[in-house]
Amino acid sequence: MSQHYEIVFSLFLRDDTPGDVLDELRWHLGADQPAPRAPVVPGGPHLRPDPGSFLPGGDSASLRRQYRFTRGDQDWHAWGLSARVLWSDDTWAEVWWQFAQWLAPFADEDGYAGFFREETDENPTLLLVRRGEPLLGTFSEDPQPFSG
Repeated sequence: MSQHYEIVFSLFLRDDTPGDVLDELRWHLGADQPAPRAPVVPGGPHLRPDPGSFLPGGDSASLRRQYRFTRGDQDWHAWGLSARVLWSDDTWAEVWWQFAQWLAPFADEDGYAGFFREETDENPTLLLVRRGEPLLGTFSEDPQPFSG
């Protein structure tokens, strides 16, 4: 019996992200468009939501250009990527890091970019981006009760 991984990518990509990157990403998300000739992440599409997913609430995925903020008299936009899917251990082992390495250079800012976790694990492994490089992070403290 194979294991399954909950995969989440949640980050803003720069507004100037190249069109071929966005096209391949749209294809991975399940958009009705031709497959790339030489995809950076082979196989797939890998981020297309599965209507039969076993994740609570199901799989989800979107990519859209979003307003971020206004500085002076200029509006700033970025491409908001949100994907939550369930992958087999084989798919996770073959393409997760490729996605992380491919997306990180286009991240609009440093910080949180998603996570993965084996479906029975309590704690996820965080995906962080620093200066265009993907990094892994974990929780360093034991959970504490909320005392609001």
